Amino acid sequence: MTKETPSISSQLITWLTIPLLILTTIIFAYFYIFSITKVTKFFDNRLLASAKSIERSIGIEDGELFVDIQSFSIELLSTNDKGLIYYSVVDEKKNLLVGYNLLFNKNLIDEDVPEFYYTNYNNSKLRVISYKTTLYSSGKAYSAYITLGETTEERNENIKKILILLSIIMGIVIFFSITITLFAVHQGLKPLKDLKRIIKKRDNKDLDSLVFDAPKEIEDVVKSINILLERSRNTIEYIEQFNSDISHQLRTPLAEMKMKLETLYDKKDKNYIALNSILNNMMHITEQLLLYAKTNPNTINLKRFKKESLNQICKNYSLKVAPRIYKKGFEFAFEDMQEEFFLKCDAIMIESMLDNIINNALYYAVDEKGNPIGIITLSLKRHNNTIWLSVKDEGKGVGKEFLENIFKRYYRVDAGKQGTGLGLSIVKQIASLHNAKVNAINENGLKISIIFKNSK
Repeated sequence: MTKETPSISSQLITWLTIPLLILTTIIFAYFYIFSITKVTKFFDNRLLASAKSIERSIGIEDGELFVDIQSFSIELLSTNDKGLIYYSVVDEKKNLLVGYNLLFNKNLIDEDVPEFYYTNYNNSKLRVISYKTTLYSSGKAYSAYITLGETTEERNENIKKILILLSIIMGIVIFFSITITLFAVHQGLKPLKDLKRIIKKRDNKDLDSLVFDAPKEIEDVVKSINILLERSRNTIEYIEQFNSDISHQLRTPLAEMKMKLETLYDKKDKNYIALNSILNNMMHITEQLLLYAKTNPNTINLKRFKKESLNQICKNYSLKVAPRIYKKGFEFAFEDMQEEFFLKCDAIMIESMLDNIINNALYYAVDEKGNPIGIITLSLKRHNNTIWLSVKDEGKGVGKEFLENIFKRYYRVDAGKQGTGLGLSIVKQIASLHNAKVNAINENGLKISIIFKNSK
């Protein structure tokens, strides 16, 4: 099974969207990390400033460190009453001067540089700053360890807000980027879609060159299509000329043979009768094969079709065919309709189509002894939005099991009788050239109809 090739639009959308999504993800991750870093730095700076306010409240009295709690304001650490504050000031002997016990961890502090870290305290996660400060009095150094921590609710809330804001911004960016991508792909492929639409609107037998204001990128495609159309036209013209030439070349020797046969034999001679029958059969087969080739939809130039009255074509044909029908022993009737129906057609082909249907009726609408049965009727009637051109005989009809096959090439209901099996196949082929359908039913005989569309 051949793997289906993806469409150009799907490939373009894929190759534009995937890099866009990757780039957006990278940008989102970068800004997310950058934002967290900035938020963390902001709160850490605020934590450090509060720790410095504690540092400024530390003093020395009687050779001992003390903390003036009134001189610093811990509540500045938190806004909107969110989060909890924990602090401690410890001297070198690990004596708690003020704050919460066990908050200080000396193992984390090796020098006077502030250390930021996370820890769990009192069942809460804290962001903590801890550092060593040294005070001097009377030439003596006194060291104190300041530890200040706050719970992370406010930090997390700000990070969450940033994350939501980033998600909204990125969502908007992705939406507009994908929208612009789809629009760009649509506009980029519009010339191809216009070309496709122009081709689909054309009749499948229209071989005129395409007239299309194509962008440079598809000029070569349009040129290639027009080259193929020109080659097809040339091929059709060649085949038409070939059919015409071979028609002349075959008919001439057959006609000469018939004349020679009439000069050599008496018409009652059994040899003449046998040879003449063979010769007539050859001429009929030749005519049918040539007509079948001539009406092939792929080898005909529809520019030759002209708008003509189907009523008038049928009247003229009736006048020509009636004598032949009467000569065979049948009655003939033509039933016209009041409205005139015009059709873009080849009148000769329409007559050839009717000839094949009439010949079928003359051949099969007979009894066991070969005697003609009843009337052959040619009629034109309207059925809703269609015009039915019908030929009806009063013979035995065709078995239902055969009706759907009678328009097939080389198919014959009675294989015992002579014939090419092309007659009704040619009828269907000519009908198709005129955008019509064929229909066969039993209606006290066989009724074959050609159904033309009509908007009236």
